[in-house]
Amino acid sequence: MKIAGVQLAPAIESAVLACRRHFIAAAAFSFFINLLYLAPPIYMLQVYDRVVATGGKLTLLFITLALGIALLTLSALDGIRARLLLRASVRLDTIIAPKILKRGIASNGSGAVQAMRDFDAVRQMVGTPVLAGLLDAPWAPIYILVAFLLHFWIGMLALASGAILLVLAWLNQRRTRRASEAAAEQMALAHAAAHTLSLNNHTIRALGMAGRIVDRQLQQRATALERFADSQFAGSRIAAFSRFFRLFIQSIALGLGALLAIEGFISAGAIIAASILLGRALQPVEAIINGWPTINAGRSALLRLSDTLGQDTAQRIYTRLPEPQGRLTVENVGMRGSGGRPILFGVSLDIAPGEMLGVIGPSGAGKTTFAKIAAGAIAPDTGAVRIDGAQYGDWDPDELGRHVGYLPQEPSLFEGTIKENIARFDVDGDMVDEQVVAAAKQAAVHEMILALSEGYDTRIGPLGKGLSAGQAQRIALARALYRDPVLLILDEPNAFLDAEGEEALMRCVVEALARKRTVVLIAHRRGVLDKADRLLVLENGRPRMLGLAAEIAARLAPPSPRASA
Repeated sequence: MKIAGVQLAPAIESAVLACRRHFIAAAAFSFFINLLYLAPPIYMLQVYDRVVATGGKLTLLFITLALGIALLTLSALDGIRARLLLRASVRLDTIIAPKILKRGIASNGSGAVQAMRDFDAVRQMVGTPVLAGLLDAPWAPIYILVAFLLHFWIGMLALASGAILLVLAWLNQRRTRRASEAAAEQMALAHAAAHTLSLNNHTIRALGMAGRIVDRQLQQRATALERFADSQFAGSRIAAFSRFFRLFIQSIALGLGALLAIEGFISAGAIIAASILLGRALQPVEAIINGWPTINAGRSALLRLSDTLGQDTAQRIYTRLPEPQGRLTVENVGMRGSGGRPILFGVSLDIAPGEMLGVIGPSGAGKTTFAKIAAGAIAPDTGAVRIDGAQYGDWDPDELGRHVGYLPQEPSLFEGTIKENIARFDVDGDMVDEQVVAAAKQAAVHEMILALSEGYDTRIGPLGKGLSAGQAQRIALARALYRDPVLLILDEPNAFLDAEGEEALMRCVVEALARKRTVVLIAHRRGVLDKADRLLVLENGRPRMLGLAAEIAARLAPPSPRASA
């Protein structure tokens, strides 16, 4: 399906089809609305040709009542049409917004913010009078036809002026389209930069970068606004001329009507009726020209949104698999970074329940990438990851996540209460409170939470704002332990912990191993790996060594002075 020359993505096309009843009903109401707009010129004809000529006061009363009923019906239909379009925009949001958010999560958040902005631009265009103007435009020929019924030359004037306005609309589109698209792209970059600025404001202040960052942000916004102003200036000139042209044509219609009335071709009432008809025939086209910046922005947003959702496939229905025991199998896994540079490749291993794998290596060795792949956060480019023999791709992502406890390098807490964060925002179950407290106790963070102002109901900001880094990491550990998952992936879990927190972490790991849970722990400090059964050493993305922990530790230990002698 194409709209305004944009090939819609299947997800958007299905959403539009789901709202087709709203759009069909709005178009039908537009037909009746435009028919009722004929009431004022008909009223003028009757007043001048019948009431004034005959002095019929009763006739004036009845046609005035008829006009009032017609205009009241017109207003009611216009209100219903506006509600229909608003309901359609809400329905579109219900269908498409979840797909954008889920796609943003599946693609590590890349482009999700801009995609949601683009969708809001499209949705707002649907729910505003701009779309109503577009629905009125196809009915303009009704007025041109009635103008021909009044007289041939009045009809020709309406037809010629309508054609001129259409040419102006085409010129407006031609001049503003590229400038509007460029302005939208620049504004998207400015918004992305502002979002990054807000997330890193402490670093910016600490490094004395505020002035330079603000100048850079203002420069980006200035570039975007300059291009936006260029498109607006080009469009405003044509919009101003179209307004002048419509008003001028309405006056010309009066003059032409008067000339035809003098010659006896039309009645006096037809003079006023001709002016009203011409104005109404040209008004939808003028409304489109005036609303063209909004239409252009909506079209550009729809184009980007279709590209973003264009690769969506039909939602897979997953077969429910048995509860896993936690055996983790990694088969020749590989991953490429930006530019196709390999950051992890050739990793294969098998970990049984109750075993702990320690992963070590220098910075940039691929440890965090391995942790994300093992946790199911990202899919590898090559190879496969299995839990109890089933590939991760065979699991429903949310169902798989229920069996995995993942602690990333950054705690990655979300806006909400501590209880909601630990419960992974699953707050509707009967056992949630009990399971949240159990996870907090396993992570040795229960007492710390109770010491906060509102305990488990304490609200925190994005990225754990309101907590120290150590507190956030320990709460994130409790989140990883929620509902006692069979597989624990801990990436630098002691990065922000003090000695007491690190001791609590190791107790938690030992207890998990005792419950036959599979543990993968990535660390720089060897002390937290003392309980590991096996060690994986990564270097430049390759598995340099893999084996029993004692053997690998012995091979990594520096030679003694006596041996070197």
